[in-house]
Amino acid sequence: MTATPSDLGRRGALRALAGLAAASLPARTMAQTAAQTAAQTAPATFADGAQMTVAGPEGGELDDWARILIPAIGGYLPPHTNFRRAIAGGTDGLTGANQFAAQALPDGTGVLLAPGSAFMGWLRGDARVQFDAMKWTTLLTGLCPTILAGRLDASQLVRGQKLRIGVSGPNGPELSAVLGLQLLGLQPVPVTGLMDQAATELAFAQHTIDLMLLRGPATAKTIAEARPLCALGLPGADGSLTRDPAWLDLPHLGELLGGLPRDQLTAGWSATAFAAQLAFALVLPPLTASAHVSLWRNASISAIATPELQAMATAQTMRLRAGSDAIAPLTSDPEALRALRAWNGERPRR
Repeated sequence: MTATPSDLGRRGALRALAGLAAASLPARTMAQTAAQTAAQTAPATFADGAQMTVAGPEGGELDDWARILIPAIGGYLPPHTNFRRAIAGGTDGLTGANQFAAQALPDGTGVLLAPGSAFMGWLRGDARVQFDAMKWTTLLTGLCPTILAGRLDASQLVRGQKLRIGVSGPNGPELSAVLGLQLLGLQPVPVTGLMDQAATELAFAQHTIDLMLLRGPATAKTIAEARPLCALGLPGADGSLTRDPAWLDLPHLGELLGGLPRDQLTAGWSATAFAAQLAFALVLPPLTASAHVSLWRNASISAIATPELQAMATAQTMRLRAGSDAIAPLTSDPEALRALRAWNGERPRR
């Protein structure tokens, strides 16, 4: 195809801009700037394919979701798009999320599939975090029912009561339960190192812990001596809580012992309650062009209705959300984040 004078002029201008950038910016910054400039006017096509970075180990739960999501979403991308996956390892998602933040360009060709623990790490101010989760554009999320179970029911709770709760790690979903119980006036005692559901159930059976957090299919299991105490509750964008649709007869945490205080720490807790129930989120990098955002969002919304994705969601007792409000309950309120991170730095560890 013969280039027109306007094409040549535009290319010349872009070369001139690139030359100016090279004189004053590091190579990485120059690449980001050039990609951002090009992305704002680029058509929503994928000539070189598209990539999903999976922030988790190969063969893990997140990778299982990636293998379903790629064909489901890929069916609504431009024809013949080579939509591939790249494994970024790390069980808590921070390695993959950091890698994505450092390497992904806003040209619409790369998306990140991150677990809720990556968002929990960002919320609590984990020193390893090198990304701002609120700057990502969220396309699709999967939420799983999450309940606290133990040997007591709600009527037996007393303010000041000590309750040992199993904790899988610093960015585990149990962080939300620990803070929520403390806000209710209880004294939760984290028992760490319970890396999986089997270890948690064994600790409960051996009376090493009094409470355990159950998520997804585990909420339907029958565990000796365990009885559901409460669900975490589903936070809305305004921080208000509603009961979990899978456990409508079970109170949410905010309904216990007179409810939660109205302060910034509770606002921070509400965001952690959402992150605790977040199995995964599919996101685009900051500054992605609107044409690509629209294409990915439409593809994600359409993919939710595919039989394969519906079957996976049903098997995992998952609720899928797509669109601009898919991650609205997370917060970028600096006061709420400051209160949450201060609490996280001060709480005792075992």
